[in-house]
Amino acid sequence: MSSEPRKARVSVADWRVTDGEDTLVTSGLGSCVAVAVYDDDAAVGGLLHAMLPAAPSPAETPAKYVDSGLDEMLAAMYRRGADPENVAAKLVGGSAMLDISVGEAIGDRNVEAAERALEAADVPLLASETGGSTGRSVTFSPASGDVRIDRVDGVDVI
Repeated sequence: MSSEPRKARVSVADWRVTDGEDTLVTSGLGSCVAVAVYDDDAAVGGLLHAMLPAAPSPAETPAKYVDSGLDEMLAAMYRRGADPENVAAKLVGGSAMLDISVGEAIGDRNVEAAERALEAADVPLLASETGGSTGRSVTFSPASGDVRIDRVDGVDVI
């Protein structure tokens, strides 16, 4: 029997919560953001892959948006045993993938929305890798809190 953690894929405009040793993986982060939240004492974590900053009210697909997706994911984590006083977050993505000179870039807006939503939920942001002009993939281990970021130009762990 293998002791390797199972990898669970998180699609665009989706989130997933796990307790235990599962690893959460998402790819295709351009202007989208991945928000990894975990409670290392309870070994509960979640990963959100959001496309846009703010949901219309009501949102048909809450996970498409940073604000409503984070709210849903945090509620699911708390139901699984995470302690609101012990959760922390890491943030990845928000690249400027297209050269658009009109208005503020969606990647920047997504990063700002994630930072605001985490602050509103009293979830400290421990680390981030945002901006730039390259796509990213994320592998998140909720048990350790490690977030591995794969880019065309290299790999980082935050």
